Amino acid sequence: MISPIEITIPVQQLIDRIGAAYMHEMIPVQPDPAAKAGHCYVNVQQKMAKDGGNLVYGWAVWLGDFICEGEHHAVWEDEDGHLIDVTPHLGAPEQLLFIPDDRYAYEGKYISNVRVGIGSNPLIEHFILLSEMKDFLRQFSTRVDDDNIHFNTYTGNVYNHYNTLCDNIELYIREGGKSGTPCYCKSSKPYSQCHGKNLLSAMENDRKNVTKVNS
Repeated sequence: MISPIEITIPVQQLIDRIGAAYMHEMIPVQPDPAAKAGHCYVNVQQKMAKDGGNLVYGWAVWLGDFICEGEHHAVWEDEDGHLIDVTPHLGAPEQLLFIPDDRYAYEGKYISNVRVGIGSNPLIEHFILLSEMKDFLRQFSTRVDDDNIHFNTYTGNVYNHYNTLCDNIELYIREGGKSGTPCYCKSSKPYSQCHGKNLLSAMENDRKNVTKVNS
């Protein structure tokens, strides 16, 4: 995924869906030497300890082949009020489309991404729903260290199941799969009558069961 430099229709749809009170802006990406990818909250805190300034919460905007995604993010605000992204990213972008949003402060629990689909393939909606299911499950995890999270056995098994489904349907979409084409599992049935048939009801049942197990 890349950070878009233009406000296209899908990007505007994402901005509208997030619904932040502050305007989006392009900010420079200047990774701090000690910063780690995927650890924006810690990176900004370390930057503040060294150089002052403030932490600003919001959303990093990413544009892919068939989704536009807002990832909860933290950036550094210098003493002059300028926002700078001090976290490195895949592809080393020089700029980041950022939406400031102080409604969601990170308190140790995963904050779900926001997504909109691009294109007319109805399977994109299934990919988004599977991604949202993974986000839902991650709320029941605990962070072990900088790079690892832990689930109880039941929730971990459910997460691994949906992670596999999400990976499979992403590849299926990239290869041109649609509702009526043979399912990715090689069953010879169309996707809509195979892995896609009872997906929504299965997710609803798993949400209820995971919530009960973790209550």
